[in-house]
Formats: sequence, C-alpha cells, structure tokens
Amino acid sequence: MAPRIVLVEDHLMMRQFFAALLRDQMQLEVVAECGTVAEAIEAIRRTEPTLVVLDWALPDGKGFDIVHALGPQLRRTRWLCVSSNEQEHMIKESVELGVQGFVLKRADVETLRKAVNTVLEGGTYYCPQCAQLYMNAMRSQSTMVASNLSPRERQVLRAYGRGENMKAAAARLNINVKTVNNLMSSIREKLGIQEPAALVRYAIKHGYAEEP
Repeated sequence: MAPRIVLVEDHLMMRQFFAALLRDQMQLEVVAECGTVAEAIEAIRRTEPTLVVLDWALPDGKGFDIVHALGPQLRRTRWLCVSSNEQEHMIKESVELGVQGFVLKRADVETLRKAVNTVLEGGTYYCPQCAQLYMNAMRSQSTMVASNLSPRERQVLRAYGRGENMKAAAARLNINVKTVNNLMSSIREKLGIQEPAALVRYAIKHGYAEEP
C-alpha cells in the first residue's frame, strides 16, 4: 500500500507541481490537496496520512499551526515543510516542533524527492541550506545566552571549563565556596545545561577554557 500524502500549499501552480511529482513520478497516493490551515486540519484529521507536505506561509496562518494542532494526536503522521522563507528562527522552530524534514523551494527537484523518501523511511532530512540556517540560529542563541552571564559567572565558568575545583576557584576569586556553588547553579539555569560533561563542552567550545 502506497504512503498517503496530504499537500498543503496555497499557490495552485506549486500545489499541482508537488502533486504531479508525488503521484506520477514517485507513485505515492495524494489523498488531499489544501490551500489553507483550516482546510488542512480538516483533511488531515479525516485521512490520517502517512506524510504531510506543507508550506510555512498560508493565507490563514502558518503551516506550523497545523503541526501544533495535530502533531501530538497523530503520532504516525510525519511532516515535511517546503518553503521559500529562509529565516533562522523558522528552521529552529521546525526542529523544536519535531518536523522531520525541511526543504527550501530554491532547492532542486532531486533534493525534494530525497527529502520525501528519507522522511517516509523514518529518517530526518533538512536540506543543506536549512542545516546551515539552523546552525546559525543555534550559534546566535548561544551567544545571546552567554551574554546574559554576569562577569563573576563568566569567571566561574572559565574555572570550571579548565577543570579547576570549586574550592580552588573560590580561593582564587576571593569568594567562599557556597557563593561559587550558587553561581554554578545560576550558570546552569541560564545556559539550560545541567549535565557536568555538557557544561565542560560548552565552556571549551565557547572559549571559556582558554587563558583570559
């Protein structure tokens, strides 16, 4: 039985192109073609497809609104976004939502075909441009988060990244050990990192283990 696909794309020409590619070239069953969030939600609920191929920008909302609404309910349905928008936050949001694939419309047809096959086979496929946008977004987030650390927190993180024990760090910084521990708790909360090894890796990656 062929995988069942729902297409969500508000531009008729693009929707017809996607349908022809999926149905005629890839022998997949396109069970619904939609142009709005509302139409898509109704069709997806009715058909419970294997895969939803959706645009990000739609007349009555975002494609991700559909994922928000139905993703938790339809655990077996997989999601592939195809969009002309090239914004870092959009790629980051798709990863956080659990969207399994993302392809920019400026990519070639072979890239889209590869994305569809990979996602249908249970994998994840973000085209190279999307992967780069995601890395840029994460780098910007890390820089922004790190900038929220106080000067004293940066000193403690630097000591931690070098493997210095907290008692020695406290003596060198002329503060007590309890203060160092409190600062470490604040650092973990701000960075969202609790695991010691991950915190060391963060410190090394972002230059905190280097000599000042």
